[in-house]
Amino acid sequence: MTNYKSNKMKRAIRNSLGLIGLLTMLIFGTSSCDSMLEVTDPDIVTPDNLNSEAGIATLRAGSLGDLAVAISGSAAGHGATTGLIIMSGLMADEYDYSGTFPTRREADTRIVQNVNFDIDRIYGNLHRARASAEATVDLINTFGGFDNTKSEMESVVGYVYILFAETYCSGISFSKAPADGGDLILGEPQTTDQMFQAAINWFDDAIADATPDSDLEYLARVGKARALLGLGQISDAADEVSSVPDDFVYNVEHSENSLRQQNGVYIMSTVRRQFSIADGKGGNGLMYRSSNDPRTPWEDNGAFGQDDITPYYNQLKYDDASDPIVFASGIEARLIEAEAAAQATQNATVESIHTALRATIGLPPEDLSGMTQNQLLNYHFAERAFWLYSTAHRQGDLRRLVRVYGRSVSDVFPTGDYFKGGSYDSNVVFPVPQSEANNPNYVGCLDTNP
Repeated sequence: MTNYKSNKMKRAIRNSLGLIGLLTMLIFGTSSCDSMLEVTDPDIVTPDNLNSEAGIATLRAGSLGDLAVAISGSAAGHGATTGLIIMSGLMADEYDYSGTFPTRREADTRIVQNVNFDIDRIYGNLHRARASAEATVDLINTFGGFDNTKSEMESVVGYVYILFAETYCSGISFSKAPADGGDLILGEPQTTDQMFQAAINWFDDAIADATPDSDLEYLARVGKARALLGLGQISDAADEVSSVPDDFVYNVEHSENSLRQQNGVYIMSTVRRQFSIADGKGGNGLMYRSSNDPRTPWEDNGAFGQDDITPYYNQLKYDDASDPIVFASGIEARLIEAEAAAQATQNATVESIHTALRATIGLPPEDLSGMTQNQLLNYHFAERAFWLYSTAHRQGDLRRLVRVYGRSVSDVFPTGDYFKGGSYDSNVVFPVPQSEANNPNYVGCLDTNP
């Protein structure tokens, strides 16, 4: 009986991995030179405590730890571990690369190969986060109870689908190892729209399972609205977050308990000086430094980056290894409502929402009454960029400007000469890593459209 329960639990832990994520877990789950070394062994949840609050809580903590590494990176591994925040910030206009790793320079120029190690590792970590969350849901379904934990984990899965849809090309596969020990179900490549729709389905389940009017319901509603934005259903997204209060915050947590748990953005920027806060990147980038905006604090110590060539400007939004990262919030909910108002050219509503938000940090109101729809959208997306700086939103937002609002890539992404030589590429997505070719359904990118 003991062996049966232990094996059942292990099979559940393997649920819902992309094929590369599954292979990564099987190959590197016990030893590795990177952050995977410190992944919690699922066997610490023993059969006698699995059907308990403590056992479910342990699995929940493991899934949130996987998510934190996928999003923020960590201090673990040779050269530390990059997360999606940094790499997507390089693809967009938030960071300049001041290090020497060629894989990270590829993200800065947007000439990204499908063998890029950092992109491959983020891909695997996102699937690991999804697998851990789905395993938790499966166990809760088996043993009952824990509806709020189930809701939280369903939201985690939904957000992973969103992050793939916003930053990677179409063609991501989501494979599954059945809990009953059957053959691996190999995922078929999904389009960007299919990934956003899958996220919505998970968020619908999360909303149904959450305690009404709770932070977990709000987490799911903000996530569902974010997926609706990706599908171009802007007014529906605004309706979805109407009940989310201004003061709602859900964080990705970090600590100094281990290298794996440290805030990877802080480690890679402040400690290792590999990523410098940008200013007018590629002509189209926002002035994150020269605006002297309190939402993008920074410092200039007269230092060069890790490459000893690039002037280094340190971000101060995260100034400690234990700083949390806001993952979803009431501020984001209000920004979603403001986008719907901007799309409808409701100047007074856009101005009212942004004035209220700006007042919370002492910024003055701005007159938007004479703006056209395009001007309102430009203003809104700039404000959104400052509020959500370095939280893995910007690349998806720029792609949405192209896909939903008809802007050209050259008008919104950095363009022209690259400051270290060469030029910025027209590509705006991460590729499906070549390692996913272990899946016979692998086709690479179905397309590389924004």
